[in-house]
Amino acid sequence: MKIQKRLLAFLTAILLLLPLTGCLVPKYNSADDPAPTGTVPAPDGVSTEAPAESSAFDKDAIAIELGDMQVTAGDVQNTFDQYVSYFSYGNGMDEDSLGQFMRMAEEWVIETHMPEWKAKQLGVTLSAEREAQCSVDAQAEVDEERDSLLCYYADPEGLIEDVSLLTEEQKSEALESINGELEMMFGEGFTFDDYLAMRYSDTLESMRTSAFSELLEESVLADVTVDDAAIDAWYEKTLDSQKTEFDEDPGLYLDRENGRSLDDSTLCLYVPADAAKLELICIPADVSSADQIAENTARMTDLEAEYGALALRGKDEARQAEIAEEHAKLLQETEALQTEQDGKASAAAKLAYDALNGGMTFDAAMDLYNEHGEGETGFYAWTVFMDGSETEFPEIADAAAKLAEGAYSEPILVNGDYYIVRLVKRLPAGPIDRASIDAEIRAAAEDGVRADAWQAQHDAWLEEAKNAAVFHRETYEMLIQMYLG
Repeated sequence: MKIQKRLLAFLTAILLLLPLTGCLVPKYNSADDPAPTGTVPAPDGVSTEAPAESSAFDKDAIAIELGDMQVTAGDVQNTFDQYVSYFSYGNGMDEDSLGQFMRMAEEWVIETHMPEWKAKQLGVTLSAEREAQCSVDAQAEVDEERDSLLCYYADPEGLIEDVSLLTEEQKSEALESINGELEMMFGEGFTFDDYLAMRYSDTLESMRTSAFSELLEESVLADVTVDDAAIDAWYEKTLDSQKTEFDEDPGLYLDRENGRSLDDSTLCLYVPADAAKLELICIPADVSSADQIAENTARMTDLEAEYGALALRGKDEARQAEIAEEHAKLLQETEALQTEQDGKASAAAKLAYDALNGGMTFDAAMDLYNEHGEGETGFYAWTVFMDGSETEFPEIADAAAKLAEGAYSEPILVNGDYYIVRLVKRLPAGPIDRASIDAEIRAAAEDGVRADAWQAQHDAWLEEAKNAAVFHRETYEMLIQMYLG
């Protein structure tokens, strides 16, 4: 069972870490070193073996040409295999779906190579310094992945996160496990070093592609200007979109405002319900006695079960008395520990509150009392609906509702932690006053317009690349039949 869990974790890591350019199958370079079978995790109802090698399939054959760039049938196969394993897991596969995956693989291959192809057309090149930096960054990323995998396989519980803390024996055992699972996935003789070399090659290619893409984007945006008309158009479009989205699901507004959304970079222009922007000081519960309290609680639960069973049967009154005495002592001790813990947090919260009353600014108090990493501030902003809806802590909203703007609350207890709440600003439902956030709107609009301009040019170049590409489908279309048959 442990090996199965490790294998699942490793497969998941590969699917997440490798780009869909597809490298689950290692790139073998000679006819004497054939690609292994059994490399693709199969969906339910499909053979666990990869499609059998066909005499008609030559992995080294040129499959796609884009300018002077060539992609082999083996590269297309790798990408196709990734799409099949990723999107078909748990579902059956038919010829239509496999054909769709093949078209997706083709498009991804073209999109991956398009930036360098277009850069060559436009005379855009990477400097020697940029090439060197890509190499350094790729190696650093692969080194980090290597260390993470060694730590995981040496200590699946995740207690060791620094590879330097591993003993040589632990590293050796981890490496043996990794190599064993790699052989199961990639074929006999495929080692961790082979995997890391493969990862380096793919990571470097990905970084170079990103570098070319950045240079192309810079060249496109150099000619983009954002005037007032463009800003107005962006504002109206974004406001209409947010009104529809947030009215349908108000929680999305809070998610975006509180940094819990993948789209939290977009400025919020619309508030679906009366809300408030807050700043918080959080004094966490003291947990120095948490383990003892948990141990006592578990013991009392066992004693209660034993006592109940004896009482129901009317047996062993002496034992019942012993249980009652032990339970009473544990309860007294646990309550004392809990009171001590609560008292420490309460005292710390009172210190923070007294400091504020003594003239300390709220920013300074957040820095002093809120937990934060080295080089960071303790700034803690939060947005809530005034009615306490769509939040896991309605007590905070209740406290904010009683405050004037700029005022702060006394410490309130929320799930064992103490909070001091400062009401920064009330936000009435509806569009936010445009004049009050004009600078932010202009900055967001400029970013949005420029992003749209780059996306439009990128898409146009991608279509151009698709039309310019030469597809030798006869070299790889048989992969579909190899999966089906």
